[in-house]
Amino acid sequence: MNKNSISAGLVPSKSIFMSNPDVIHPDDSIEVQFEKAKLQKELEEANAIFMEAQKAKQEEINKKLQTLELLPMYNKVIILKYPENPYKKVVEGNIIVDYSGLFKNPDSGELDNLKELVACAKVIEVGPDVTYLKAGDDVYYDTRTCYPVPFMSLGYLLTSEPQILCVLNEGLKERFKMK
Repeated sequence: MNKNSISAGLVPSKSIFMSNPDVIHPDDSIEVQFEKAKLQKELEEANAIFMEAQKAKQEEINKKLQTLELLPMYNKVIILKYPENPYKKVVEGNIIVDYSGLFKNPDSGELDNLKELVACAKVIEVGPDVTYLKAGDDVYYDTRTCYPVPFMSLGYLLTSEPQILCVLNEGLKERFKMK
């Protein structure tokens, strides 16, 4: 490089190196370079220890999965939403009589979906204070009152028993002691 290229700014300045303190640049003394290398090695060792601990915890969880139980608290219910309502009325000719929620938006002229306020789900587990539901019941529930349960990415939702709108199962009148 000649003097003109240096004065034209073609050689990187020290400020570029200073933006990242981990980068060793030629102006550092031997002691500074040694310290940076030592810190980098300590960081890599700490990262390796963290990864080992995380791997050990995951192995522990995988071993417990065979006996692990998921139980909601109090009057809470864990449900699994059906992709679509399984209780549709089918008439002769395989015509499904069920409003899909599609409508033509008067503002945009495009097809839109209505917000689903009620959905159908299967009860997976019930809390100790739940009185009317049991695992295996199908229910209609208020979708605005559910919380996702991030357990093993299974798609479970958590709601409370009063947010269940109705129960679908056989022998409910006997179970609820109704005449």
